[in-house]
Formats: sequence, C-alpha cells, structure tokens
Amino acid sequence: MGINVLYLDKMNEPMERMILEMCPPDVDLKFLQPNIGEKGTLEEAECLFDTTFQVTRDIIDQVPNLKLIQRTGVGVDMVDTAYAKEKNIPVSICRGFNSSSVAELAVLDMLALYRHIVDLTVLSRKKEWHTWTYRHESFELLGKTVGIIGGGAIGREVMKRVKAFGTNVIYSDVVRMDTALEEQLGCRYVSFDELIRSSDIISIHAPLLESTRGMIGAEQFEMMKDTALLINTARGQIVDADALTEALKTGKIRGAAVDTFVPEDPMFGVELDNLIVTPHVGAATYDNYYRVYKFGLENAQRVAAGKEPLGCL
Repeated sequence: MGINVLYLDKMNEPMERMILEMCPPDVDLKFLQPNIGEKGTLEEAECLFDTTFQVTRDIIDQVPNLKLIQRTGVGVDMVDTAYAKEKNIPVSICRGFNSSSVAELAVLDMLALYRHIVDLTVLSRKKEWHTWTYRHESFELLGKTVGIIGGGAIGREVMKRVKAFGTNVIYSDVVRMDTALEEQLGCRYVSFDELIRSSDIISIHAPLLESTRGMIGAEQFEMMKDTALLINTARGQIVDADALTEALKTGKIRGAAVDTFVPEDPMFGVELDNLIVTPHVGAATYDNYYRVYKFGLENAQRVAAGKEPLGCL
C-alpha cells in the first residue's frame, strides 16, 4: 500500500532530484513548491516532510488525512507540536543524523575566526597582501579551553573533534553524562557560570526551550573573557542578539559565529569584522540530507504499512 508524501519547503533542483531518485515506488512524493517534481496539495497529503517550513495549526488543519510530520532535522520550533499531539499526529525527528555536519561547521567557525580566514580572503581578492596584518591576533586551538553548552549528540561530536587539536574541554548541561563517558570524551563537567567565565571558546549545542531562550545575554558577556569566541550553531534565540552585537562592537569578546537565525533576526545584515554569519547551513550537507531523506522515506513506508514511525517525540 502506498502513501502520499508532500515536501513543504522550496528546495533547489539538485536536492529535489536527489530525493526523487531515491524515492521508492510505493511512496508518491510531491512538492508544495516544485522545481522538477510534481506539485502536490495539503489536502491530498498523508505525510508532510518539513525542513524550515512553519507547520502551524492552520497548516495541520488543511491536511485531513495526516498520519506523520517528518522533520529533516532535530528542532521542532517550526512545528506546532502541542496541536499535533492533540490531533494524535506523530512528529518524527532525525535525532543524531546531523551531528557530524553541525560539529564540523562549529570547528570550522572556531578556526576561521582565530585565523581571520574571511578577512584575508576578502583582502586577497582585492590584491592586497596582508601577510603581517593579523599575525599578532591569530591563534591556535592548541591549549585553549573550549566550553560546550549542551552535552547531547552534537556537543559530543564537537568534543571529539576539538580534543584532536589539543584543547581542554569543559561542558555544562542540565543532565550530566555518566563519568565513564566523560572520561572517554576527555571532558569535564562544570556549572554554566564557570563555563562562561573560563572558556576561551564557547560553543552552543542546546535546544531552544523556554529555559534556554536568551540564556546568554549582557550579564553573560560581562562574565566572559575579553578574548572569548562565541559559536552558535544551535538556535539564534538562545543568545540575545542586541547584547551580542554590543559585545562585538565594544570588544567585550573577540569574535562570534552565528549560523542559526532567520532573515528577520537582528544579526542578519550586521557588518562587523569579528562576526561570521551563515544562513542556517550547519546540517545542510549532501551527505547528511542523503541520510535524512532515506530515513524519512522509510518512515513513510512504515506508516503506510501500519507500523509506528521511528524517531518520534
């Protein structure tokens, strides 16, 4: 028995072609905003695939035969999960799938800020030779203290990678991992305030919850080292954007990299030499999306066969 799947987001053509080519024959895959695939409607869908599209109560009400909301990531802030639960519609996430992609971006941001890669690229394109300009403020990861906020799947992958650079790794989380795992990862558990004060680099890998919204603001920036870097590949709302902008402008911290924000966010369009911004591409690798799409399509097949979908909240 087949199932009707509707992809909600506007994709680029290569990614749309990828999921179409891997789609099994018993899954009728259509797109709300197609490039090369067939256009579908909410009314005929039984399973919704969602990347960044806002699946609101109104959207859910337009899908009378909805059996599954399949996220291609781990965050659910774009889905009205309370209403989905009320309607008994399962919401599946790709837990752990994007860990390597996001972790690699976090480490890339650390290195790019420390070595002024963006600045030097821009200057070199102008045929300006700046071999000495940044030597006094270029640094290695070796010997630095990296503080990880959130010891989940992504945070642990960052730990593994930065340990290879000879760093001292500390972390803070509402749930502490067992000591055997801490020893294996080579990390040390500390309080949130100690992490903020002690870290040369702070990398955020916590979910967006009411308890984490705005958890890093003016007070935390005052506590940080003046030489600190802040890396946010989690959710933009975890950091107070105005406080971050002020800290960067005044030199309260050395630099920051922000990946997770929306076009309406105050960080979008800010021009600061010590800020790297990317448009939420942490998980956006071909490798990761191949895994994600395969999982989602298999989940749709499970639902069609009357089985429980995997990865549900």
